[in-house]
Amino acid sequence: MRPLNNTSLPVYFAYALHSLGLAISWQFVTHFIKWELDVPSEFLLTVALALPALVTMLSVNVWGALSDRINKRRPFMVLGFFSYAATFMFTSFVSSYAQYLIVVSIGAAFSSAALPMGQAYLTDRTSKKGETLGYFLMAQSAGWFFGALFSGLVYTPEMMFTLYRVASLLSGGAAISSIFFVKERPLERLKDEAHTGFSDLLKRRGMIILVIAAAVSALGMHSIAGLMAIMITDELGGAFAYVGYANAAATLIAVLITGYVGKIVDKRGPVQVLVVAYFSYILFAIGFALATSPEVALILWALPIYPLSSTAAFALGARISGDRERGRAMSLVNGAQNLGMVIGPLIGGFFAELMNRVQPVSWVNVAFNFLALILALGLVRRLGWRTERVSQTDQHFEITE
Repeated sequence: MRPLNNTSLPVYFAYALHSLGLAISWQFVTHFIKWELDVPSEFLLTVALALPALVTMLSVNVWGALSDRINKRRPFMVLGFFSYAATFMFTSFVSSYAQYLIVVSIGAAFSSAALPMGQAYLTDRTSKKGETLGYFLMAQSAGWFFGALFSGLVYTPEMMFTLYRVASLLSGGAAISSIFFVKERPLERLKDEAHTGFSDLLKRRGMIILVIAAAVSALGMHSIAGLMAIMITDELGGAFAYVGYANAAATLIAVLITGYVGKIVDKRGPVQVLVVAYFSYILFAIGFALATSPEVALILWALPIYPLSSTAAFALGARISGDRERGRAMSLVNGAQNLGMVIGPLIGGFFAELMNRVQPVSWVNVAFNFLALILALGLVRRLGWRTERVSQTDQHFEITE
């Protein structure tokens, strides 16, 4: 399948629409909980990020395995989008921290079906996995750009309830568009085809290192990401709009470059791109820890590193797996990132509360992405600097040194 055609474009559109709602609802979560739900503890703020990520980490693998077993992707996209819509709508009526935790945790169990299904759907039946995932991230980034900019301009803690309702309508629109425009493309299965489990996938050369590296890097980034709005507004004295500008700039750059990044991943190999991405995260985190003004923090946050790490990680996972196990492979990488989203915010919240400041938590990001870089260099030893595309049957992972 070509990266851009009548089959893939409706998928890109649905995820762009959903990402628009996701950006509107996400970037001020901890600030909203702190000031509207009266939660002064930085550690408890990060629990609100970690708990749904934990549920997602566990449930995403269930949806991936079920998708591979019944040989369908679209129903899980629809389920995920509608679940996001319901979660956002119920969140717009919460009045306490406990209610918020209950709503987002239950919602995460079902909304986690969405993301790996889009990635699996698009990378089935194509050798251009990096380019395809690059366009996928570009579509998401377009939604994140407009969502981050819009909510950054209009946000106040009281306004967040309305923003959740807008996000609910957008995710519902993504679900409806998937029902009417996304075509199911079941894969032909061999009669005596052996079932591949998660343990079998993890035994594939390079997969376990990839999963650990993705988790460790995400742990570092999410130790500071969820508290970024508090750092820019409360500690560096920036306006609420600065948070929106920072996220919007980051996603706008991603829109402009991610399609090209995907082509680089296919040409140079995902391992090489991962090494560059984790090294770049280290440099970013050092600068973020030393920033003395909200403008500097804004510029640093806008650096286009995420398109490198995300596209390369999922492309490598797609290359290691075959079409008939792609749902599980994408779920493994998503689960690894969500593990980082579980532990990272808790560590960030603990250190922020210990030091009574958010900004020094960026040094935690430095440490964990340094470890991710070491793991990525381990992938070089296992797979070489470059990886070739999988064979025509898409079942064998081939490498060249």
